[in-house]
Amino acid sequence: MDYSKLFEPKNIGKVKIKNRIIMAPMGNINMADPTGRPLPKMIDYFTERAKGGTGLLITGLIPVSQGIDPTVSEDSDTTYFPRIDSSSRTRMAGWRDLAASVQSYDSKIFIQLTAGLGRVGSPEPALKGKVLKSASWNKNFYVPQLPHLPYSDRAVKKIVKSFGQSAINAKVAGFDGVQLHGHEGYLMDQLTSAPWNRRNFGRYKNKFQFAIDVVEEIKSRCGKDFPIIYRIDLTQALEESYGKEVFRKNFKGMERTMEEGLEFCRTLAQAGVDAFDVDKGCYDNWFWPHPPGYFKDAPYVEEISGALKEYFKKENIDIPVIAVGKMGNPDVALEVIEEGLADFVMLGRPLLADPYWPTKVKEDRVKEITHCIGDQEGCIQSFILGGHPCCAVNPYTGFEDTKKIIKTENSKNVAIIGAGPGGCEAAKTLFERGHNVTLFEKTNRIGGQLIAASEMKIKHDVLKHIENLQYQMDLLEKMGLNIEYNKEINKDDIDGRYDVVICSNGIKPFIPNIEGKDSIRHVESRDFLYNHMKLPRDVKKVIVIGGGVVGCELAYSLAYEKNLDVTVIEMLPHLMTGVVHANRAMLLWMMMGNGSPTGKSEDILKNPIKTYTSSIVTKFEDSKAYIKANRERLNPYIPWITLVPENIHNPFDKKLDPNNTEEIIIDTDYVIFATGGKADDSLYYELLKDFPSKEIYCIGDAKQPARAWESITAANEIGRFI
Repeated sequence: MDYSKLFEPKNIGKVKIKNRIIMAPMGNINMADPTGRPLPKMIDYFTERAKGGTGLLITGLIPVSQGIDPTVSEDSDTTYFPRIDSSSRTRMAGWRDLAASVQSYDSKIFIQLTAGLGRVGSPEPALKGKVLKSASWNKNFYVPQLPHLPYSDRAVKKIVKSFGQSAINAKVAGFDGVQLHGHEGYLMDQLTSAPWNRRNFGRYKNKFQFAIDVVEEIKSRCGKDFPIIYRIDLTQALEESYGKEVFRKNFKGMERTMEEGLEFCRTLAQAGVDAFDVDKGCYDNWFWPHPPGYFKDAPYVEEISGALKEYFKKENIDIPVIAVGKMGNPDVALEVIEEGLADFVMLGRPLLADPYWPTKVKEDRVKEITHCIGDQEGCIQSFILGGHPCCAVNPYTGFEDTKKIIKTENSKNVAIIGAGPGGCEAAKTLFERGHNVTLFEKTNRIGGQLIAASEMKIKHDVLKHIENLQYQMDLLEKMGLNIEYNKEINKDDIDGRYDVVICSNGIKPFIPNIEGKDSIRHVESRDFLYNHMKLPRDVKKVIVIGGGVVGCELAYSLAYEKNLDVTVIEMLPHLMTGVVHANRAMLLWMMMGNGSPTGKSEDILKNPIKTYTSSIVTKFEDSKAYIKANRERLNPYIPWITLVPENIHNPFDKKLDPNNTEEIIIDTDYVIFATGGKADDSLYYELLKDFPSKEIYCIGDAKQPARAWESITAANEIGRFI
């Protein structure tokens, strides 16, 4: 295809961007030292995307409210965020290095400044005796029992001044502009929209005023030619997400309407904003601003950036609009520009998965792109749990400063058993380093358990990733990598032929021994998916045992694709414990019958999925499942509330009485066990015993049940070490 329109230059203010591709701001948590100075980790992370051809890069959120918002700081005045709110020469050195490095590749870089976190900040400071603050009296997002008091106008004005100081610091450090973080329900959004700003007096009862003051302060300090992008959710879309009843009960019937959002943009343009980056949603429906892989491509570009473009045209406002949200497919990104729905496309996770996305598109090497799988485990869940941004399918993301490919001086014969994501990563890394690699796969294609996942329509991103991974492996095979398909390996196949063996041969499914199990038709979830989700024709009612992410995805897919009556049984208090909030919330939203992956109302489930948490199946008899359910079990369908990580103590958690149970009997035609599995490590330990002098490694599910992220990371570590 002709992708040339994506590579036409265009200005934001007086700054000329070499193409229409912008790297989305994604939190650079723990990529700076404890004082907030950017580390080589952060500098190399951005520089790699500049090398890959991105026209404009935007940093992750940088709070300007240190000392004002207690949720942005750690103990002893340390921080997990980068800082630029004071003119400390220690911190400024890191920012100067970052700007200079990125600009060496003719990329521009803007800094994203945020007012702070407010109600969406960690509740931990309150548990240590600090007072939490927001725009008005608001509940903490993570622990709703904790209140946030309203900031005084004086405190808000201090934040305004800090925006100006931070922006001039960025300009002096060499940055090309500023992006204001006014979306998603963070503090700037809290001060400028109805769900959280209910102030009745003072300067900031006018919901537009805070943003206007910030823009004017930055222009006053930095000059009118220093460009500002404003990032805004045109609407929080709460009523659209959950319906009128829930909207009124849980959100007081308040949100920024689309009409108000468009008016707000006009006002900000008059105040001096040079471009707008627009999306929808907030923390309470986090699947909109962080669209999981379940969504179709560009799920709201036409209704959001397209609407703002049309509005600006009517108002005779000539300001660029930036579209965001699942445009990693180059054809989709091109269509957005060609149809005039936006002036720029913003890519986040696609550039984490493949920093060279722009170069590969420009050179018509689209099939070589490593595609994001939409799991959000590395890019989001990692730093929520105390890490820093990384990527499930790109083990170098976030480690550009430390992970390097070094050619080997001692080429070895390496056997890799299993061509799942881990096995393929090990093969690619070792082959690139100069080893002689043979990759064995017992089926006729690569992908491992990703193939099973890709059978579900909502896992279309995984399918695309597998297709491109197969293409990449085929290229390597032509270059000399040996791949043997339909080959199951045992100990005797290894003897004397290889210096190194890497076991990546997968998982043994686990099915619990429940009374009467053999009296009812049943299957293990992976086997069901590998068999293309085939069911007997008479099946109408299905029970899925296991409410982890696999069980819930499968349950939804059965209802969505086959219109079946589906019930999920989960022994834990919550569904999908440990799954990143955006993905978990969206899947709950779809399971409860409030939304669909296509955005079309006709695709919303007619029969929402019935779910029993804190419950176990005790027996099967006469096409019935007998369930012991806790009477105090929680409502599983509250996607606007997230689960607090287990290392944060919530004193308000209610403990269920394990003895307060009831028996529930459910009719069923078929049972699918999504109850996990055990590592298939028998070959590994057999090899260790019989060939103790060889290098023998074990990765992925062969070591312990793991996600793609752990498998690929371990494979890359071993591949760079051997």
